[in-house]
Amino acid sequence: MNRKLIFTALFALAAFAFAQVPVVGPTSEGPDAVDKGPDSASVNQTVKLILPQATALHLDTTTLTFDLTALDGQGWPHDGDPFAKDGKIVCVYGFGDDQRTQLGDTFWGQTQVLPAGTSYNAENWPFISINGNGTVDSYPPIEIGSDGELIEGSKDYFVCYKTFVLQLFSNWNYWDLTANRNDLDDDYPSIEHLYIQGNTCATFGKATGLYDLPDGASRHLIPKDLNFGPTGDQVLMDQVPDVCKGKSWLDTLIVVAVKINSDHWGENRADLTYTLQSADVQFGN
Repeated sequence: MNRKLIFTALFALAAFAFAQVPVVGPTSEGPDAVDKGPDSASVNQTVKLILPQATALHLDTTTLTFDLTALDGQGWPHDGDPFAKDGKIVCVYGFGDDQRTQLGDTFWGQTQVLPAGTSYNAENWPFISINGNGTVDSYPPIEIGSDGELIEGSKDYFVCYKTFVLQLFSNWNYWDLTANRNDLDDDYPSIEHLYIQGNTCATFGKATGLYDLPDGASRHLIPKDLNFGPTGDQVLMDQVPDVCKGKSWLDTLIVVAVKINSDHWGENRADLTYTLQSADVQFGN
């Protein structure tokens, strides 16, 4: 039998093993119960479901790359959005300085930041729309108008956005998702300005800013009024998109933004660690 036939046979065997119907027989647990009556009898039974404590994360985007080389090269500066057909990255001009808003205890007392005044709308899972001051089509940024003159503001800082899905599992009453930044590789310069936010599939739909995440910082990504468990309960609500229903894991869209102003050419890096903690009482109380 050649290798192809061996592989086919093994694949067929594995498929059969996965598809076969499991068989279970009767069990006998606990003390016997007996009742007797002239025309009725009743016995009581306690059904137990015993699960181990479990907290888990699933990340399938272990490298998140903001590759801006498409903004360079032949035809620079471009006429139109070089990322228009990509759909996985958006770069927009800012409106000015970062806008900061001090938030209350529900948001862990953290400061919301609009990078260069930009923000995003979360309206249609898992897509977001970006509120910016026009699309960036060249690096370094510059635009020349139809009159041959520089367009005012086209040399300003700009912000690029990307997203990915992080899946959470907790069978506790409460959980807390944090992002910690600790840049590890001295061979690469650190990303100067990085921002992050999380949006669970169960609570998608609101416009929001982000949290800045400098090297050495840690941020809570989900507000306290949305971090209840078990995670499988959250996808039972009516407003949850159908694509998220029926899962015990909770899909969470992580939005990451970088503001481009003073970063070095070549590869700049930030090293992030996502941590999910569980407890039976609310965190921080």
